[in-house]
Amino acid sequence: MDKLQCILHVPLSYPHQGRPTLKVVNPDMERAFQANVERGFNDIVDSTLRSGGRGSLLIWMNTLDRHLERLLTTTERGPTLKFVPNIGSKQVLEHQEPKQEPLPRAEVSATERKVIPKTPSVTKPVRRLYTAEEKAQAERRRAAETKQIEARLGRLPLFQKSRDELFFIVPVQPPKADRLPAPLRPIKTVKLLVPHLYPLEPSSIELQGVTSPEAKSVEIGFSQWVKENSQLNLTSQINYLSSNMHNFAMTTFEEVQDTTQTLPSQSVDLPEVISPSGEAEPVVETDKPHIRVIPRPPEWSVGNDGDDSESTDFTTSEDDYTDEDEDDEEGGAPVPDMPAPTTERGVALSFPYLELYGIEILELVGLYITIKCDRCKEHMDVKNIPQAKDQGDALDPKIETCKKCTNTMSLGFRRQLMHANSTRAGYLDLDGCTVVDLLPSSFIPTCAECSTTFPGPGVVAVRGESAMASCRQCHRKMVFKIPEVKFLIVGSAAFTLRDRVPKRKQPRETLGIVAGQELPRRGRCTHYGKSYRWFRFSCCAKVFPCDKCHDAATDHPNEHANRMICGFCSREQIYRPDNCGICRAVLVGKAGSGFWEGGKGTRNRALMSRKDPRKYKRIGGSKVGSSSKKK
Repeated sequence: MDKLQCILHVPLSYPHQGRPTLKVVNPDMERAFQANVERGFNDIVDSTLRSGGRGSLLIWMNTLDRHLERLLTTTERGPTLKFVPNIGSKQVLEHQEPKQEPLPRAEVSATERKVIPKTPSVTKPVRRLYTAEEKAQAERRRAAETKQIEARLGRLPLFQKSRDELFFIVPVQPPKADRLPAPLRPIKTVKLLVPHLYPLEPSSIELQGVTSPEAKSVEIGFSQWVKENSQLNLTSQINYLSSNMHNFAMTTFEEVQDTTQTLPSQSVDLPEVISPSGEAEPVVETDKPHIRVIPRPPEWSVGNDGDDSESTDFTTSEDDYTDEDEDDEEGGAPVPDMPAPTTERGVALSFPYLELYGIEILELVGLYITIKCDRCKEHMDVKNIPQAKDQGDALDPKIETCKKCTNTMSLGFRRQLMHANSTRAGYLDLDGCTVVDLLPSSFIPTCAECSTTFPGPGVVAVRGESAMASCRQCHRKMVFKIPEVKFLIVGSAAFTLRDRVPKRKQPRETLGIVAGQELPRRGRCTHYGKSYRWFRFSCCAKVFPCDKCHDAATDHPNEHANRMICGFCSREQIYRPDNCGICRAVLVGKAGSGFWEGGKGTRNRALMSRKDPRKYKRIGGSKVGSSSKKK
């Protein structure tokens, strides 16, 4: 073959809707190779439209020229079509149209008029055909949206997808679960069906693990809503479904009926047959031939309106039941008293939009917060806030002291269980302070699969990040996330130090000192003989000559003293390391070292060490031998 003879058909609607086609007319070429070349040209056009590129007739013909050798050397078979006659099962036909055998007149008691409807002909809806450009745009949008939903939900433990990406198992957690019908409340996952021609064909859902009319209502309501809002992507559809599932559950639907009009039924007079043996024959459903329904025996349908003489020889336990039995037994098994709910007072700590995956119950066991002093507004981090555990809701608060103004602050926490329908962690009882922020705290989750509690100290979590743990029993992954923390004042504090009886003022400390006079022994003690001052310790605000005197008189460890009393003038002042800030007296005496030390050491030559050169130097202004001449 020297050249390829072909005809290029370009429709008038090109390039907006139509697409060009090619027809090979070489007389010496077999039809299989001609069809192969035509399919190759169609594939080139489809690939260009699918990728969103701009193609022209010249570019497509040049591309066909480059691949012509491959198309002429290999032949591809077209799709095989198999035609199967649409004939129903013979067994079903025989069952639907049983032969009527003549019955003896003795067994016929009455006749009834029964209606046998004719099976209507069902017409399948005509499927719409889409152009290659519409399919290409739909394929690009489908790929982008499926990639987006996989990127956002792929890390969740219950998320799954099929290999052909025709359906996705998406975990859902309705925020308004209390409004859902009872059969829909245990739902955890939804099967999202995405057809190949999405969004030309709408998506649909199937509720997993729930079989009830309410589930069918949700599926139908979602399908109706998707048809009206086809511009939304898959992620928006899932979010809307999770938020409005209670509205979809109220969708009213009718049983699926044929759209075609049924033919008028024929009336046939059939005699009612009474079995001579009196036994009821099992009824077989036409649409489910393998299921046989056995009717109730006639003696079960006998009412209690018979003669008074007919009575049974036994009585049920309900007949002998009296009020005395109720008073004696009180209902049978004892029911334990349920603990009273936590009183709503203090500052409520809640986690809006809390996400729980694979977790049945979540507890906050180790609370770490940042508080602010009500007096000086100084911030302070508090760890291991005590929690209420007894039934009386009594709480032993934790007492903290502000480091800046020594204000007394008390803190306590009454925790609650968190689950899918409750995001409140508990209540904070604060006095003298306000809560500012939540620090990384410890949580204990309970597995939703086997109800096993995670061992202590729990899992540390912080706001804005996901925390993950594995169940020690069934090894299921448990994930929870705290997107936001909310503090809300719901009542007065559970306890307050200001409501208590004020303590008696302790008598003022009398030191027996007078300003301007010396302290006893100039402030020296038996431990430090060179210290001429007293110290006021910050731990107890009491005055002692030294730390050893403080430890001997008190039962708590000493802290750094930030004030002192001068031993020469008896005036209290801020701590100074060397001298008094008022009388300038040196308060720290050093032991004699025997050296000059720049004038601060030993200045007496008699006490000075022989190793110091100043011991033997003459005094300035004197002459050599002057002392000997005077003699």
